[in-house]
Amino acid sequence: MMEKPDQRSTPEWLKRVQENSWEPEILLSGLVLIGLLQLPAMIRRASEFYRAETLSGNLLGVFTALEQIIYVLVFGLVVHLFLRSVWVGLIGLTYTFPKGIKPESLGYHKKFEDKVRQLPDTESQIILLEKVCSSIFATCFFLMMVIFGANVGVSFLVIFLFILDSFLGLFGFKVFSLITPYIDTFLSIVFLVFLLDFISLGLYRKNKYLAKVYYPIHRFVGWITLSKFYRGIYYTFASNIKKGYLIAFFVLFLVSVLFGQLRLQKRPDDQLASLLQLYSFGMEENFFSPYYADRNETWQSARLEIPKPTVTGRFLEVRTKSDLGWEKLILQACGIEVDTPIADRTVAEDANLLDCVNRVFKVSIDGSVIENPDWMYYFHQKDGRKGLISFLDVGDLEPGKHKLTVYSLFEGKEVTFGSLYFFKE
Repeated sequence: MMEKPDQRSTPEWLKRVQENSWEPEILLSGLVLIGLLQLPAMIRRASEFYRAETLSGNLLGVFTALEQIIYVLVFGLVVHLFLRSVWVGLIGLTYTFPKGIKPESLGYHKKFEDKVRQLPDTESQIILLEKVCSSIFATCFFLMMVIFGANVGVSFLVIFLFILDSFLGLFGFKVFSLITPYIDTFLSIVFLVFLLDFISLGLYRKNKYLAKVYYPIHRFVGWITLSKFYRGIYYTFASNIKKGYLIAFFVLFLVSVLFGQLRLQKRPDDQLASLLQLYSFGMEENFFSPYYADRNETWQSARLEIPKPTVTGRFLEVRTKSDLGWEKLILQACGIEVDTPIADRTVAEDANLLDCVNRVFKVSIDGSVIENPDWMYYFHQKDGRKGLISFLDVGDLEPGKHKLTVYSLFEGKEVTFGSLYFFKE
């Protein structure tokens, strides 16, 4: 009777790949690292555009999570390249000095010589570094997919709620507006439940009673968070690394992610290590550079913009940048429902919308209301956003500092759209 071959034996081709994996690792680390360093700025620009024009809600967490994925990969690849450099250096030493350390030639006292003899040999260090470097790739991919999968799961839930709301809206039911105040609480509870199971390496899956209830939920959440792409790595770590070390690593990773979210969502001028106090985030006395097109290098203007802070001629060019939140409020205030796509609207419909804007938007300079600011449609080529533009007659203003305020009237209340200073020459 023939014996069955060992099913767990490693194929020769895989052994060769394992032995030579460092070559593509170094090449990929260097090339990918160059590209990754360019992505955070692109993600921030996309965040600014979509949060301003496309999204009615604040999905800043999704974009900052994408940034965190990049930073996790960058950190891992930098560490990998550093350790591989040490690894290559040690290999060079074994070729140059095949006998390694020779303590007897140092002439040390016995206690010091014993310390030198206790040092691991070069080959042991090379083997250890090889294992560490090979594991870093898998760890980076795992952590990246954990963050990405969590965001995909949240996005799946939000999209499902939008679809459900649209479907029920056909029958006069508005579900989304009713559950919106509770979405964050619900997501937080779900996150904490699964986080506890994730960090504890399967707390619910070890209890025979909880496991039966938890199994279908675990399968569904695993499906919407794309866990099939990284759960193999998770179980490999969980079954081969000491539980205490792995749990400590996951806790450290979680704290880093939460801290990173808080830091990425702070204003760029709110530096972590700054001790300066002579500064204010308040907009009333702050020369906010994104309000001026010639100084807008770091942020895009949230809503209001003029070409530059000094006005030399008779007219002051004022631009607004629209977003869905303000558009919705303005249209509601005017009692207008826009169902026709922009490209198919008539001139009369466009003029009707502008008349609505001129009635709801108010403009004042130094507290004096400007009559009929005469808004027109405007497209911002620099950042690809749509908005409005008006040219205010400031020829009669005295030279010096003046304050421009644009506000809207909603239900009889004035809501500030933007406020800035300019200087008449």
